[in-house]
Amino acid sequence: MHHKAPEYHVPILGPDVSKYLITDPNGIYVDATLGGGGHAEIVLKYLGPDGKLIGIDRDPKAIEVATKRLTPFKDRVYTVQAPFWNLRHILAEQGLATITGILFDLGLSSHQIDNADRGFSFQQRGALDMRMGPDAKCTAREVVNSYSQENLTRIIKTYGEERAAARIARAICKNRPFNYTDDLADVIVRHSYGPRKQKTLARVFQALRIEVNDELTHLEDALQTAIDLLKPGGRIGVLSYHSLEHRAVKRVFELGVRDCIGPVDLPVCACDRLPVLTLPRKRVIRPNRAEIAQNPRARSATLRMAQRLGVSAQPWLCHRGPLS
Repeated sequence: MHHKAPEYHVPILGPDVSKYLITDPNGIYVDATLGGGGHAEIVLKYLGPDGKLIGIDRDPKAIEVATKRLTPFKDRVYTVQAPFWNLRHILAEQGLATITGILFDLGLSSHQIDNADRGFSFQQRGALDMRMGPDAKCTAREVVNSYSQENLTRIIKTYGEERAAARIARAICKNRPFNYTDDLADVIVRHSYGPRKQKTLARVFQALRIEVNDELTHLEDALQTAIDLLKPGGRIGVLSYHSLEHRAVKRVFELGVRDCIGPVDLPVCACDRLPVLTLPRKRVIRPNRAEIAQNPRARSATLRMAQRLGVSAQPWLCHRGPLS
């Protein structure tokens, strides 16, 4: 039986996002992963009369739901259906060269999870789709039914960090074709050993979702672009939910606080790079027990913030010249 997804959801770490992201109430902010519009709504409530927000999402349904939710803010909000890695182009179309703050929420929205027809959940029967938007390169059905055993093993091991990747990929190939999530989940469970079969299911479905939507390919470049577009003093916040995302965000932020990023064994640096970011003393913010009890999906969430320093955009790679 299909369950109707709730129209709105409570945004994870919503008060913390508004507390740390907003530096100028009359600035221009971007929600790069608009989802149901929960974070955007909170930010807009704290902005002044001249404060504006641009909401971006690759999912047309998310844009539809969020636009309805944000109707009270009228001309102070502008929504765009596009992947977040088109950020620079989207801002250029609005005549904007810089922004005051930007938020990335890398998790699935409640609507995507709870709508069985989207195929994201292994807990209910739905078509093996998993596309976050029409720009996705394929469906999960195409991945499990057409990828080689070697490729499936690589995806499950790399994107799901699942130790039994080879065994599960072999079982998928032996039992395909698959059309529905529960049929795939049954095979995964039958070939998972030990008491944590639900965890294995979550890892495999995560791996398929990442492959379908090409989630990690553009992430670090998009974060670097966002940092380059921030005004001095502006802030970037990223909500991540699994170790692959955590590591990507940490890499970009740690790179932003460094000066020369070239090889340490060469004495002459030609990148002329200065730090572009500063990190708060409390570098990682997580939901408290009360929030997790209210919303169990928040338990794996991690919010990281960084602030742009008052320097021009710096190169992200060190190009060392010849030694003199």
